This record gives sequence, structure tokens and C-alpha cells, in this order.
Amino acid sequence: MAESKKGVTMSEVAERVGVSKATVSRALGGSSLIGSQVRAKVEQVADELGYVRKTQKRHADRSILTVKVVLPSVDQTSTQLFYSFRNLLVGLREGLKPSVANVIVETNRSDYRPFPHKKGGEVDAFVFAFHRPSSEVLTEIEERGASCVVLNRIVRGVRQVVSDHRDALYKMACHLADRGVTGNCCFVSYSGIDDVLRARLQGFAEGCEDRGIDFDLDRDSWTAATPKDLTREAVKELYDRGVRTFVGVNDVVGIILTQQIRTLDLRIPEDVRVTGCDRGPVHEITYPRLTSVDLSIKTLAKEVGRSLQSEIVKKEKAKNVLLVKGRILIGETT
Repeated sequence: MAESKKGVTMSEVAERVGVSKATVSRALGGSSLIGSQVRAKVEQVADELGYVRKTQKRHADRSILTVKVVLPSVDQTSTQLFYSFRNLLVGLREGLKPSVANVIVETNRSDYRPFPHKKGGEVDAFVFAFHRPSSEVLTEIEERGASCVVLNRIVRGVRQVVSDHRDALYKMACHLADRGVTGNCCFVSYSGIDDVLRARLQGFAEGCEDRGIDFDLDRDSWTAATPKDLTREAVKELYDRGVRTFVGVNDVVGIILTQQIRTLDLRIPEDVRVTGCDRGPVHEITYPRLTSVDLSIKTLAKEVGRSLQSEIVKKEKAKNVLLVKGRILIGETT
């Protein structure tokens, strides 16, 4: 616990500097989350007041960590097709154990402020799930000394826990090779998911090359404008060109493809194979059950919790990027 020989408290240092107690604690503890200017100011004021800090790790089983989980804005309704928010919260709490988690859930918006009130209480960490926080938000969090993790999005310079998208589709290519697929594949996606598309397409192409499947990145991939453009006519055109294995960039695409193929009176998987990726909530209610890759949101969130627990409680340096691998779920479509 931090103490002062002259009875000066951390709160007094924080008030003099104009920052939170958490910022003072992290600044004096050498946290990389605190900028050099803020750290220098805190150290100067602490020295002037005669504050002496005694560093001690928090007891994990007695710690109560306040974490804000910031979800995408309410108008991004399609996000619910891919992720179970319940599993996110369950995984986060499990990862933070043995600390108790006080989880506050908020939604992002254009005017989002991480600390809406100057004295709105201490927040140990922020988790931005499935979207990218603005640079202004990140700066404010850094200045206040809170931890920050982005879940399943890539943001330069910010700690992130993401699915290993390349590995997921590499595994899918290997599975198809085991099923005897040697070519006539089409990788199907849609615009607006560039980071995910790029990694998954690369992984599938690498898997095909390693396992002897004839696949050309330009010839054998199709990116529609939106999922609505994955029409019966478009799927029939691909089939007439010789495509016999449709590889969906995610489960939503895989399910749409399955529905369109069935309207063409084609048998799955006897005539055509279909795959997806993610194992989102829609995966559990579809027939036939789609072959996919389980990129468990619960596992991702658990790793986020472990990372925060390690940094905040144990004072250990966490990895800046953590890739979480998935596992093949063999369904009835391959």
C-alpha cells in the first residue's frame, strides 16, 4: 500500500496534479500507460509534497477491478449475428479471477467519453469489443492511467486480443483436403471487413498450397458488395462455372450460400460443399449444420481478462498482441 512519511496521501497528489489516483499510482509505479509529461508532473508534485510511495502488489483474491466494456454502437445490429455478448462477459469474469470484476457495459457513439464526469469514480480498465476506439478516447484513457485492450480488432499501438483468422482458414483448407477436395473452390466474402477478409483469404490460400488444392487468389475468390448480393442467380453462375466447394468468409456467408444452393435442388455435401467460420450465434440454429471454425468469443474474452489481471494486479508486462487460435467444427456441409 502506498504511504507517506508526512501523512501526504495519494489523493492529495492527484488533486494537485489534476489527475486521478489511478494515474498517480501508475505514474509512480513506472507504468508504460502513462505519458512522459504526466509522469514527470506527478513525480515533481509528489516530491514537493514529500510523498513517499511504497510499492506492493495487489492481492488478487481481495481485488475488485472496475472494467468498462464498450460495445459497438446500437446501429451496428449485425454484430449480434457473430458474437454472443453473454459469452463475452462470462469469459471476461473468468479471466479476471481470482479478482472480483465490477463490469460496466456501455455502447460506443460518435461523442463517446470514457470518463464523462471529472470525478466519476475509478476505472481500472477499458475493453473495446468489435470496434476501434478513436484516438481522442485512447488519449484520455492514457492520461487517466487506465488500462486498455481492444478485442478482435487491430489498432496500432494498443494492446489487442484477436482471433487468429489466418490459422482458422488454413485449418479449413486442410479439412477440405482431407475430404478429397483438389480444386473447384470459391472463397466468398463481402466488402467492409477488409482486415478479416485479408487474413482469412491468405490463410486459405496457404493451406491450399500446402495441401495440394488448386486455388488462385484472383480467379477463385468473389467479394460481393453486401451479403444481400449473395443471390441465387450469383450462386448458380458460380456453380455453372464449375465451383463445387463454396468457402464462406464467415458463418453468415456460409448459411446464405447453403440456403441458395438448396433452392437450386443441389445436394449438400454430395453435389456441393459449403463452409463458414466463426461459430456465431446463428450457427446453432441452422440446418444442415455448417462446417465452421470455432473462434470462441468466450475464449477471447477470457484471455483479455487474464491480460488485465496480470498487468493491474501482478504488475507484469502484458503482450501487445495476442492471437487466439480456433478449432475445426465438422458439420454436415462437407
